[in-house]
Amino acid sequence: YFSWSLLTSSHVISAFIGVFTLLMFVYYYWWKFPHPRYPPGVRGIPVLGATPFFGKYAQEKLAIWSRDTYGPVMSARFGQDEAVVLNDYESVHEALVKNLQYFNSRPFVYVAAQVTKGYGIAFADDHQNCMEVRSFSLSALRGLGIGRRTMETRVSEIAQDLVRTLEDLNEKPTDLKMAIGSTVANVICSVVFGKTYEADDQEYEYAVRCSFDCYGDPENSEYLSFLFFYPALRHIQPFKRAMEKYVGVEDFCGKEIEKHKKHLDENEPADYIDAFLVEMKKHSAQDSWFHETELRHCLVDFFIAGTETSTNAILWSLLALIHYPNIQEEIHQELIDNIGEQVVPSIDHRDKLPLFRAFVQEIFRFKTLLPLSIQHRASHDVEIGGYVIPKGTKVFPNLHAVHHDPNTWENPSDFNIYRHVDKHGKFIPSKKVIPFGIGARSCLGEKLANVEVFLFLANIIKRFEILPDPESKELPDFKDGINGFIYVPYRYKVVTKPR
Repeated sequence: YFSWSLLTSSHVISAFIGVFTLLMFVYYYWWKFPHPRYPPGVRGIPVLGATPFFGKYAQEKLAIWSRDTYGPVMSARFGQDEAVVLNDYESVHEALVKNLQYFNSRPFVYVAAQVTKGYGIAFADDHQNCMEVRSFSLSALRGLGIGRRTMETRVSEIAQDLVRTLEDLNEKPTDLKMAIGSTVANVICSVVFGKTYEADDQEYEYAVRCSFDCYGDPENSEYLSFLFFYPALRHIQPFKRAMEKYVGVEDFCGKEIEKHKKHLDENEPADYIDAFLVEMKKHSAQDSWFHETELRHCLVDFFIAGTETSTNAILWSLLALIHYPNIQEEIHQELIDNIGEQVVPSIDHRDKLPLFRAFVQEIFRFKTLLPLSIQHRASHDVEIGGYVIPKGTKVFPNLHAVHHDPNTWENPSDFNIYRHVDKHGKFIPSKKVIPFGIGARSCLGEKLANVEVFLFLANIIKRFEILPDPESKELPDFKDGINGFIYVPYRYKVVTKPR
């Protein structure tokens, strides 16, 4: 009896020690905040973190948690990673502008690293090589016309190609994503490749489709969202397929590089590829990022970003015009009254088009294209909003929350273009509409995208009445969309009726 009691007690004690040790381990590595002044938030459950509680729209759930419980600077476990989420303009501005030197870095994201090998501009970290390429790219793009009158002329000419395409549809109900996307992509192609492509160019069309499928395909988008938090899933076939689309764009860019190498004129670089190839000769590939692999991934970043953002902004806009025909008529009349029947819209007409500008700004606010932006990483311990964000922590600027902050916007869940017009009918530009992010790592193509959306939409609305598909029993969905890294509308058909 004594031996059995002793043995039983020993097992109980051992089990108790084991459970206690496990609980301490879980507490220390999971439940314990990484700093005494770390932002409060949702820890979730071991391994999965808070992600099972996000629902379909992580940005909306985080905004609700922030507004109702934790405040604008909060934490959340994304999978197994510590992350801080910034949910209002003030905290985003404090981090990315006032403390930009501490948030230039990008965290290691396995999905991105698998396809980019750490190169490119969008997901690359902020070490010296990356910053040199980014600085060179900014200078090269300016030299090639970005932000200048020559670029506006180029965009306007390409917009006329889209007008002719829409005229040729003869009012047939059509899914316009490829028509708009391949035309929009030609803008960035004219800069980085030095040429535009015909709609029947099969290699070009395939690259555009791959760009859309990277983030805008309903199935791929869902897979990629999981991969960002659970990279071990990359070995499962559907997830591998989702990553293959990036390679389609990369192959297209690689072929263009080879063509440029054969006809390079070092004295007169005609486009971004030429400029980069010339710059490569000034650097050692071992000591810099001026080499062909980096060039290829920069081109992919430009191609996908330059195609996805403007295309989806235009597609969301057409949906709004269908759902709000009165607004469509008001904007059309404003264009006719202030530009004239025969004049092609230009950026010079902006001040005459307050309602149209309000419409575009409301689209950018209401349909945030990158809801959680691109992740940043704190390179030092830094205080934001009274809390300490420790070095190495991932930081998500919740742009959706910024654009739907009830402290900034009255009835933020309503689509209302008139919130951007004052009582005298003048347009009110808002610094708190930030679809392309802010700070040193904001989108390189922001100026170009703004010109594209303005000119493409102005030409479309001036020349066509946008009508729903008469064969459909209900209007296409404007409230909901495909939610992933980029927020895009579901595919739909419209009629473009010439006026």
